[in-house]
Amino acid sequence: MTQAIPASLLGSIHAQMIDDPQLPRDNPTTSFWQIPPHPNLSKIQSAELPQRTEYAIIGSGVTGCSIAKNLLELSPSGYVTVFEARLLCSGATGRNGGLLTSFVPSDFTTLSEHLGVEQAVKIARFANRTLDKMHELGNASKEFKSASEVRRVRDVVCFGDAESFQAGKKSMALYEEHVPEDRGTFEVLSAKEARLKYNVKESFGAIIFNCGAFWPYRLITAIWAQLRSQHSTRLSIETKTPITAISIDSQSDSKYPYVLTTPRGTVRAAQVIHATNGYTGHLLPKLRGAIFPVRGTMSTQKPPAAFGNFGNERAWSFTHRPRFDSETNVLELGLYYSNQNPKSGDVFIGGESARLDEIFAADDTTISVPSKDNISSIMTKLFTYEEPAEVRKVWSGIMGFTADHMPLVGKVPASITGRGDGEWIAAGFNGYGMPQCWSSGEAVAKMILGIDASDFLPDVFLATEERLGNAERMDPKAFLGRLLGL
Repeated sequence: MTQAIPASLLGSIHAQMIDDPQLPRDNPTTSFWQIPPHPNLSKIQSAELPQRTEYAIIGSGVTGCSIAKNLLELSPSGYVTVFEARLLCSGATGRNGGLLTSFVPSDFTTLSEHLGVEQAVKIARFANRTLDKMHELGNASKEFKSASEVRRVRDVVCFGDAESFQAGKKSMALYEEHVPEDRGTFEVLSAKEARLKYNVKESFGAIIFNCGAFWPYRLITAIWAQLRSQHSTRLSIETKTPITAISIDSQSDSKYPYVLTTPRGTVRAAQVIHATNGYTGHLLPKLRGAIFPVRGTMSTQKPPAAFGNFGNERAWSFTHRPRFDSETNVLELGLYYSNQNPKSGDVFIGGESARLDEIFAADDTTISVPSKDNISSIMTKLFTYEEPAEVRKVWSGIMGFTADHMPLVGKVPASITGRGDGEWIAAGFNGYGMPQCWSSGEAVAKMILGIDASDFLPDVFLATEERLGNAERMDPKAFLGRLLGL
């Protein structure tokens, strides 16, 4: 970050990070993944809300789906009610990049330095475990395979500056040393080799490694349909039913002490699970700043014929140090990610170049103008083809980031909720939900049922009172400093 950022702008951004994200907005931008919406479940809700439920899950994305599936399959009893403010899977699950890739190899050096090698290795294996779970789910049946279009490919990670390339090579070498099961799966290319083999430009070099791609919305809605069919007497899904307030009243009903208020009435619950990611701070005000929304931009583009179709072979990522323009206040975060649909040839590509005061936002009804302009012309900046791609759809989506860059998983301390100890959380995946969401949801479900999840869940993910009370670790100003190089 070479240009100074005004203190007044930093103060405004910090205020956004600790502000109430509010509920998910009505009428969000239309995501290509959600066309068409699920014919039976998109707007599903019961004729009347259940009066009581053992488990109230707030959020119907990958995480909420994992929590519900594991609760239903690991326990012979207990009613599960899923609340979704908008349509089913209308949040980040229906808006993301569609990549099944691990962030750990490129971040292994940083993770090791800050958390220790042991935790870095556990995070790596947690991510790999989760990605394997997603492939397993996507291939569970012909129906699921057709819906998910899940496939294993190689990610061509291109580096836009020499420093990032050197850091990437160092990190991946360290990763291979400590995660030996992945040894030999990486390939390093020079800038010339990357350009000749993969038609990419502005690269100082590339590292190739295993990843995957799929259609997230279709897979998760297919799983919801299966769960509803198999557990019809124990599961209700209530879309367009936002939780507007949570209170506790153990005197009138100690078994179901939580009172969840919705526009359709109230529901009493024994346990409440927050799977709301970037919107978490609305119902858990004391977590504002520890977790905060970040708005991302995604697109679907039809490349020129010369681009070819490599949807079953590769994905592409482009990374460089963040760049800030003090004249426009536009920050380019320095990460673009893409994959190609093997059937249509469409390229799904996302990444962020937006005004700094428009990034930490929870409103996905709009798209930042610099973001839309940037993503609409990004293909010719990244690839060698001169003919521009045809932009088919651009949309925004809200991610949940945490100040210490680790997810929040487990029981929410009573000091945070102010409502007792029956609330749980799985949120804050920092833009990498696919290698973290499913296993985080599984871990929470197991913890609720008294099943040990410590064999796969990293300790640093736990939403402990000690962690959340660590002002230095959970200060969003520290996050800003790391992001902006201050």
